[in-house]
Amino acid sequence: MKRFGVLAISFFVLVGLATTAIPAATSPPTNLKKVGDHWTPWDPPEPGPDAYIIQRGDTLWDLAGQWFGDPFLWPQIWDENRYILDSHWIYPGDPRVVPGRPTVVPDEGPPEVAEVIPPDSGEQPEPPEEPAAPEPDPLRPVATQTDLYCSGFIAQGEAAPQLWIAGRDIERETIAEGDVVFLNQGSNHGVRAGDTLAIRRWTDVVLHPASGETVGTLVRRMGRARVLLAHDNSATAVIEMSCEDILEGDELVPWEDIPAPMMTSMPPFDRLDPTSSGGPTGRIVSSRDNLSAVGQGNVIFTDLGQHTGINPGDVLVLFRERGQGLPRLMIGQAVILTVETETSTAKIMTSTRESTIGDWVEVWR
Repeated sequence: MKRFGVLAISFFVLVGLATTAIPAATSPPTNLKKVGDHWTPWDPPEPGPDAYIIQRGDTLWDLAGQWFGDPFLWPQIWDENRYILDSHWIYPGDPRVVPGRPTVVPDEGPPEVAEVIPPDSGEQPEPPEEPAAPEPDPLRPVATQTDLYCSGFIAQGEAAPQLWIAGRDIERETIAEGDVVFLNQGSNHGVRAGDTLAIRRWTDVVLHPASGETVGTLVRRMGRARVLLAHDNSATAVIEMSCEDILEGDELVPWEDIPAPMMTSMPPFDRLDPTSSGGPTGRIVSSRDNLSAVGQGNVIFTDLGQHTGINPGDVLVLFRERGQGLPRLMIGQAVILTVETETSTAKIMTSTRESTIGDWVEVWR
């Protein structure tokens, strides 16, 4: 069950966008308090009869898409709900005033009205102004918060966690957003109140589809926790965000922001053109959720790592060798999200058919 953003949701980190986009992401608020039956750092008003109550998984981006048909109109919602002091962080249970649908002027502007000059007035109409040069397309993120913080990576070596979830303040078997948990270390080990920690889980060993050798271990990103109290040898924390059910024994490490790669558009893709760009090549070795077949929107893991010189934002071309002297089968495109020593995580952006584990990837140059 995907529960991304149930306690606090920060959606797209849009660095360098035009004024219609969200400014650079900030750190989540630390002054959480319980208002009614939910946690929030804000002072929400009493919900009116037509108020919308924020649900698990909501973002201003998605709500603007649902209510207005355009997610880039998210500021319209924020303008009506200014008790939210930071637009990056909205909390389930808080009420939201639903603004009226805005009037959007098309890109080409409002229709021009011709100037009417009375006959025999002697006046001449002003010559039309030269059209302004078109503005360049704005940069947009290629990944959502779910893609970045609820996917994972392939790590070398074996699991050796030092800090983990040792207990919980609930009777349920699983842990989710808003739940209080207890950690196995405290102030004697450097844990401090206010620390933000990433929750992750070491899962399956990944074998290379061609050689059968061990590539590493798939580490799933499970969510985020914040330390409330640090005791000598233990600590109390609250789960601020969970991608799915969290378990005792899940590892905790210092939280690190993952910037979303920014692009104006994907490069052209021709499924009938098998020409190689000459970039480094590798294989798809696994996928998020262990899917055997993946397509547009899915997250994959490849054996291209830092040793190949790739970086987040690089484009991969996905293809399959036909054999018998036939040209390669062009499948789609992906964008690299994160790069590890020997592997990388990427999101499929274009697909003409399903990709499978073992298909080839090539860095587009």
